[in-house]
Amino acid sequence: MALIVVLAFALVATLWAAVLFKVNAEERAELAAIERRTTNLARVFEEHTVRTLASVDQALLFVKFQYEKVGPALDIASAVEQGMIVSTLFNQVGVIDAQGIYSLSNLPGFKRVDLADREHFRVHVDADSRNFFVSKPVLGRASGKWSVQLTRRINRADGSFGGVAVISLDPFYFTTFYSDLDLGRHGVVTLVGLDGIVRARRAGDVTDVGQDIRSGALFTELAKAPQGHYHSSSAIDGRVRMVSYRSLPGLPLVVLVGVDADEAMSDFRVRRGGYFAFAAGMSLVIGAFCALALWLLQRQRRISMRLHEMKQRAESANRLKSEFLASVSHELRTPLNGVIGYSELLMELARDEEQRGYARVIFDSSGHLLELLNSILDLARVEAGQMAIRSAPEDVAELVGQVCANYQPVAQAKGVTLECEAPVGVTLECDRTRVVQVLNNLVHNALKFTDRGQVSLHARVTPTQCVFEVADTGCGIAPDQLEAIFERFRQVHDFETRAHGGTGLGLALCKELAELMGGEIEVRSTPGEGSVFSVRLPRSPKEKE
Repeated sequence: MALIVVLAFALVATLWAAVLFKVNAEERAELAAIERRTTNLARVFEEHTVRTLASVDQALLFVKFQYEKVGPALDIASAVEQGMIVSTLFNQVGVIDAQGIYSLSNLPGFKRVDLADREHFRVHVDADSRNFFVSKPVLGRASGKWSVQLTRRINRADGSFGGVAVISLDPFYFTTFYSDLDLGRHGVVTLVGLDGIVRARRAGDVTDVGQDIRSGALFTELAKAPQGHYHSSSAIDGRVRMVSYRSLPGLPLVVLVGVDADEAMSDFRVRRGGYFAFAAGMSLVIGAFCALALWLLQRQRRISMRLHEMKQRAESANRLKSEFLASVSHELRTPLNGVIGYSELLMELARDEEQRGYARVIFDSSGHLLELLNSILDLARVEAGQMAIRSAPEDVAELVGQVCANYQPVAQAKGVTLECEAPVGVTLECDRTRVVQVLNNLVHNALKFTDRGQVSLHARVTPTQCVFEVADTGCGIAPDQLEAIFERFRQVHDFETRAHGGTGLGLALCKELAELMGGEIEVRSTPGEGSVFSVRLPRSPKEKE
């Protein structure tokens, strides 16, 4: 039982180990695929942003150079119309003069606006950094729209501050470019400054600007490496995403692309659920088989115990029966010997043949009954383990001669030839009485069932065995009866056979005695032609062992 439980546990453990290994392997592969995808998209976003800003800077440098050359006489609208400035990337290009007034623009009918307080103006007033500046998203005072101001300082001839060249760029130009990408309902594309302020963000169909994400995971990762991948909840909407980010070279900007963790891993989780359901189902099946096996084993054990008890009771009853038969048979022999003796005396004292005939009937019947009692007693003694075998060296030819001498008169009376043959000078270590008893039974049966022809008793010896064969030319035995003839109280169900009478104990006793002496008995027979009984006995107790 313990082995079944251990085996079932091992199967379940192996099953779950295999499932968990596969789940972990697929999860790692899925995460790696997501990381590769977001990393590639972040790289594309970076390249697109760098190219866009480079084009904007070229336009700014053109406006700066021309304004420094011609001053307020610069016609920006004409420059745009002539293609000297490509305006498809931005909303407006213009100049803020030294007093902070938005004085020039490519848009017709624009209104002069005071922008002296704006960051993208003030950053250039005190010193010329010669750098390209990207402002935080601002809400236009005239247009009412969000924009990112990209600026460069304009210098006078003496190097003093002369104004600012400015291009207003729609911040969502960067993120709208990726609107056709399938990043899921909650995927995100973001352009953020190193100051932590979002320049443009698109999450699903929602666009945002201006959020401060300095406390988010991005800046923790930026402190480790300028580009990479992380898995964290958003500081803006709280959704857990897998994000790839890249810092723009030479610019204070970072691009990032992220996918929602639940959405990205949904297919994997469906597969994982299927694997776990399969493992759970198989575990239940294994458990059910284990329970069934344990139940069957318990049932078999109970049946075996009952059978063992029944066998012990049967053996005890059989032993008591054998002891009873031995006792009864012994008690019956005493009065029966008296009947035999007095019937023999009556035959001698009979006055006429009629009385002598009656006495002979009594004598013959008593003798037959005595043989039957002897057979029953012998079988009972064998069953009870009270039959002792006393071995001594015996001459095989003498054994065969004794049996033939006993039955030669019977054979002559029936007109049947009795042949005997045995090797001379060969000994067999055996119980002479029991061997003669077996051979007498076999020869007696052979003569009883043979009405014409012959009966033979042959002995042959090998280094380890002595084989006695009793053959006859009698009625033979049907193949389906060859096993039954050695059973107690069984007779062949053939009318001609049953007509000869018998108790069915003779062959059973022969088999018991042969096996008790370490041998065996066999039969070959052909119906209508005769039978051959072979008794194989070991030549010495050593061969028996």
